[in-house]
Amino acid sequence: MLPLVLLAVVVFIWASNTIISKLALQEATPVLLALVRFSLAALCFHLPVFLITRRFGPPLRRGEWARLATAGMLGSGSSVLFFTIGVATTPATYAGLILMTAPIWTALLARAFLGERLGLVRALGMGLAFVGAGVLATDGQLDTVDAGIVVGSGFLLLAQVCWGGYTLLSKPLLARRPPLLVLAVSHLLALGALWPATLALGAWAELPRVLTWSLPTWLAVLYMVVFVTGLSQAFYIYGLREVDASRAISFMYLQPVFTAALAAIVLDERPTPLTFACGGLILLGLWLVNRRQAQRPTPRAATAEPAVGRR
Repeated sequence: MLPLVLLAVVVFIWASNTIISKLALQEATPVLLALVRFSLAALCFHLPVFLITRRFGPPLRRGEWARLATAGMLGSGSSVLFFTIGVATTPATYAGLILMTAPIWTALLARAFLGERLGLVRALGMGLAFVGAGVLATDGQLDTVDAGIVVGSGFLLLAQVCWGGYTLLSKPLLARRPPLLVLAVSHLLALGALWPATLALGAWAELPRVLTWSLPTWLAVLYMVVFVTGLSQAFYIYGLREVDASRAISFMYLQPVFTAALAAIVLDERPTPLTFACGGLILLGLWLVNRRQAQRPTPRAATAEPAVGRR
């Protein structure tokens, strides 16, 4: 039960991330915001965590360093960068719809590389949750899109595919390594790749602009560093350790529900009957995806020797 609660808290924090990012992007450019946010989180949170947790257990092997480097660049680095660019150029309704594709991509990747069985009931649950989340995120309708929206949606899709890859690559290490160590190393290795990438995108030339950011923008960055990049990912990695990859990522379906609740509190938006109907459909889908299955192997046994490592 605790891993599922942690995953629900994670998605609640992620739901607020879109709103906070939109506020920060009123003053910051997407690439610069992603670089500053990620760098501060890596140095202030993940570096101390690594220095502490590396003392417990044997040192990481060469293959584990390589896996964490790949996972970090995919999930910790690229997904943050692509998400920030996509949010800056895409309306919230479209962003919500694109974010709902993560469970589908992750389940397909898990089936192809880890051999995880999906099953008819879980597939049905994912389908119901996707429909409910899609209708809620778009308010039941789609406006005419322009080129900017198409590009932004593409970046959001890339972010979700990268996060699915991070989920699958990091999960096998959680069977034998402390989750916080996995989280810290992947972020620190991703930091080394993010700086050259943002140099090519012109963010280094914009670095002096951070000195002119207002207090609300810095508060937004601080929230993203502490809660979004720090606590939420720590909770996510612990939850991921106890459930299979497609189930963990399926909690993304709760994000529109939490977003609607936050909008009602912060923006004084009242939930509509459509909100309640879609929320019920999402919860039904999540129940089908997460219902206990007979003779299910334990997470540690299932991931001790992943199929991807034997290919």
